Amino acid sequence: MVLSLSPLNCSRPTMALRRLVGHYWASAGGANAVYPALPDGAVDLVIEILPSSFQSWLYGTTTVRTIFPLDSQARYIGIRFRPGCSRHFMRIAARELTDRHEPAQDVLRFPLAEFAERSAEGDWAVGLDDLLSRYLARQPPRTNAIDRAVDLIESRRDTIRIREVASYVGKSQRQFERDFLENVGISAKLFASIIRFRHAARLIRDGMPIAAVAADTGYADQSHLSHEFKRLAGVSPRRFPREAVDFLQDRV
Repeated sequence: MVLSLSPLNCSRPTMALRRLVGHYWASAGGANAVYPALPDGAVDLVIEILPSSFQSWLYGTTTVRTIFPLDSQARYIGIRFRPGCSRHFMRIAARELTDRHEPAQDVLRFPLAEFAERSAEGDWAVGLDDLLSRYLARQPPRTNAIDRAVDLIESRRDTIRIREVASYVGKSQRQFERDFLENVGISAKLFASIIRFRHAARLIRDGMPIAAVAADTGYADQSHLSHEFKRLAGVSPRRFPREAVDFLQDRV
């Protein structure tokens, strides 16, 4: 079977939601279409809309490159929550979804039926803004120490010591590591590795020599960088630019 990548349309949420939501995305299935996803620490709400029905799932963050098949008859709409922020919308911890998915009705805090009906008639991104805004008006979100930790790790994009992050947010390292896993779904160490990997991947896509990328992003050497790419992307750094796979965050 020949597999093809499904084109995605991405949209940013309204400003009031950007603290919690990275972006929305939409795709049509198409014949034999698949979507390859790279690890990024995010949880996705995925809505599959068929001609006479709809289904929805919450997909946890992944730790390896993952291929998702798409139904050729379906339309897909998704919400990519920022790392650690799915807790505002789910009844379970993010760690319970890592490398897994569950039917949305089992874990989501609000119903989707009304949105699925409206999305066929109007602007799906506006519909998602409205859906989330109405829910958060009833359940206002509160920031926590893990939100600050995620911001710090994302801003560094290179080597960072986990005990330094724990100290920054005012927690013991042991408590911080437990809380991070609970909220984000992966360890803080793995999340920091993924953020550094994402930064390196962008530089390689932009044409920077691999040795220079390794030095710029804090890898011990080119061999270390290559090992991380094979672990997280399933391919070598040299092959990566030719792969039809990227991060949804880079499309908006």
